[in-house]
Amino acid sequence: MPDKDQQLMFNKEELSLLKNTFADNDVLLYTIRKVLLQFPLTEVEKGLIKQTVNDAVYNVLKKRILPDISPMFPIGQLPSILNTLNDQLKVNNAREMDDHFRAKKLEIDYLKQQFAVLKDFDAPQPLKLAEMGVLTDDYETNFVNISAYLFILGYVDPQLNFIRSLAGAKDESPEDQKKRLTRDSSK
Repeated sequence: MPDKDQQLMFNKEELSLLKNTFADNDVLLYTIRKVLLQFPLTEVEKGLIKQTVNDAVYNVLKKRILPDISPMFPIGQLPSILNTLNDQLKVNNAREMDDHFRAKKLEIDYLKQQFAVLKDFDAPQPLKLAEMGVLTDDYETNFVNISAYLFILGYVDPQLNFIRSLAGAKDESPEDQKKRLTRDSSK
């Protein structure tokens, strides 16, 4: 069950973890972005990930970026990456949705793959983001791959920026953080 009066997807413990891990720590956020977008990592950056992204940090990142449905979310905060298909589902029939579904599956498979890399740099990475962004002579392949490529590029940064926003600044007290987040969520 969520914390009493919890309004956001993260409970008090997770908000504290976000603050302690990500507040004023853009280096870590940029390094995680490098993993999620398959940019090359230095040995120092790999060390930072190994040192910092423990199971708890991994779980809060996944909860925001690639969530699993759970009864632990407060009412009104049930997330799903599939929600991004809502607009297309309203105007397209099943046949017209096929390429959208294939693109979404590719996006989810890619993000799952990269989350595995956050835990183990030797995890296989058969899906290559850069290859998704290459136009071919096949219009269906182009639609699926470019849709997935553009979604991932336009999805990862805002999610990490949201985590940055939740974390706030190191000198912000937990009470001030709660006030700020409650005020921001009521807008």
